[in-house]
Amino acid sequence: MIKFIFWFLLFSIGYTYFGYPILMAILLKIKKNKLVNKAEIFPLVSIVIAAYNEEKNIGAKISDLLNLDYPREKMEITVVSDFSTDQTDEIVRSFADRGIKLVRLKKRSGKIDAYRNVLPDLNGEIIVFSDATSLLDRYSIGKLINNFNDPTVGCVGGLLMYINPKNALVGKGERKYWSYEKRIREYESKLDSLPSVSGTLYAVRKELFPLDMKEYLADDLIIPLIVKKKGYRTVFEKGAICKDFTTITIKEEMAKRIRITVQNIRGLLDQLEILNFFKYGIFSLLVFSHKVLRLLIPVFLLVLFICNIILITQHYLYSLILLAQLLFYVMGIFGHQLNKKIKLTAANTSFYFCLSNISIFIGILEFIKGNKVTTWETVRT
Repeated sequence: MIKFIFWFLLFSIGYTYFGYPILMAILLKIKKNKLVNKAEIFPLVSIVIAAYNEEKNIGAKISDLLNLDYPREKMEITVVSDFSTDQTDEIVRSFADRGIKLVRLKKRSGKIDAYRNVLPDLNGEIIVFSDATSLLDRYSIGKLINNFNDPTVGCVGGLLMYINPKNALVGKGERKYWSYEKRIREYESKLDSLPSVSGTLYAVRKELFPLDMKEYLADDLIIPLIVKKKGYRTVFEKGAICKDFTTITIKEEMAKRIRITVQNIRGLLDQLEILNFFKYGIFSLLVFSHKVLRLLIPVFLLVLFICNIILITQHYLYSLILLAQLLFYVMGIFGHQLNKKIKLTAANTSFYFCLSNISIFIGILEFIKGNKVTTWETVRT
């Protein structure tokens, strides 16, 4: 029984990171790609930025939006201040003569509540959400919107590109991770529909936004799932480039991963029906492979390691696998320090992998304890 568990977990881990993209590549060879009927269109677009204490970033963000290559008369820009206590509101008001609208919440209530407060009053056919810390390529909005010419498209996710100005080792790992994610999302978009988008930049048809979404869930996961349930698809637009800064410190990266884990677990449980393969077909496979299995990896790794210790005397192969695990984890623990002196790609990859999965494991524990994540804070410098 222990041998079965060991090999099942080893296969599951391998499938999650390597088998899944290979499977999608194979499916794309034998299955017709779901192409998008793009065309240059100019509907009225409402751009929404939820901000909390963003005095360092909000001015640059608004200036960036005002310089986008999209007809200004077709853009409605709204900043929702989540009861900010710094100069965020004053900075936004200074752009009032250029058509920027400020909505200030009466109490701190989080991003979802911020969106829910302004959505009924927005005039755009398409709602674009973007973070206060991110900057867009000037053609990004147009690239996103062109996908909505296809009536089957309900949501479009942009391409997140990370900038690592301080050359932080954590940031290097994050950039590699998103390079890997880009390929995964390209495959998912061509096969069926994205299970999630990057919250830094995405667009959705106004009528598809779920106003009843619970405030402790992540919109960048829930909206693509709701869009699919309503008979539309979410596609990936790699031409809609959004740039953001990588995390700098281990503490910051862990806090972000823990928050995302808690929200993803609650989001998947909230939309559990989406895993019904008989109803949603290949999309259920995508959600299970990309979202569910990723959350289970730290548990798989822990149980695999314990099983490996028990089986070490059974065959020399188990000894080799245990040695490989130990070397990988030691490299992950000490590789971060070593990488400060010697550039070792493998060591940094191992470090980021371990950091991410430790954070996910802590996030699972936080979920079990009943914790919910509603509000957020930008801690980057």
